[in-house]
Amino acid sequence: MSRTLPAARDQFVKAIARDTHAVEQARLVAVLDALIAWSNKHPTLLKFREEEDTPGTIAFERVGSKMIVWAASPRRQDVPRLELVPKASKTLSAELREKLVNTLNANMREPLLPDEKLRIGFSALKNAAALAAIQTAVEQVIAKS
Repeated sequence: MSRTLPAARDQFVKAIARDTHAVEQARLVAVLDALIAWSNKHPTLLKFREEEDTPGTIAFERVGSKMIVWAASPRRQDVPRLELVPKASKTLSAELREKLVNTLNANMREPLLPDEKLRIGFSALKNAAALAAIQTAVEQVIAKS
């Protein structure tokens, strides 16, 4: 089923509104908006994935391929999560995967194990430096894919 980015964003916001206080919700939506804006600044590299099956999930894929570069998912009774290359993280080179894990771990309280999914909570991404570091990591994934 095809959908638009504004409709997907609205669905995401409604999903997090169930379990998030208004003040915190505004901060988490700001993280989502920053990720979307950053992705939209790279139209030759990234595009919104219209065919997402998971309700509320927003994903951007590499132009010219179906590789999802990042996906943001609302979580029941938890903060939303950003996952990098969700379906292709096992295909990354060992060096690139290690760099991504190190970048994520540098910005998280509970570190990822080397073989875990490449994900981080939106709470960590409220920090502008953390968000910038993740965006730089995504640029590295794009450059090497």
